[in-house]
Amino acid sequence: MTDVFEIIVEPNIRRRRGRAPLSEKKRAAALFRVWHSVREMIEEAERLGDGELVHFLAVSQLLVEERVTMLTSNVAAFALADTSLPN
Repeated sequence: MTDVFEIIVEPNIRRRRGRAPLSEKKRAAALFRVWHSVREMIEEAERLGDGELVHFLAVSQLLVEERVTMLTSNVAAFALADTSLPN
């Protein structure tokens, strides 16, 4: 005779409340942690020899840096760079 297991899934009745926007100081701290975490992941990907992952993470790191620049400066991130020429 086999045992029959019954799984009952009840809906999660907790609802998410809208979060208040982070203060500038907390946003800067969060981006600082994200940037360092991405840097650590890049180092690990380099250690593993995964070039594609290193590239993906480096692009992610640039996006975080662009966001920081956008938040802390009135100048667009690449406004002063010459983007007419390829790498």
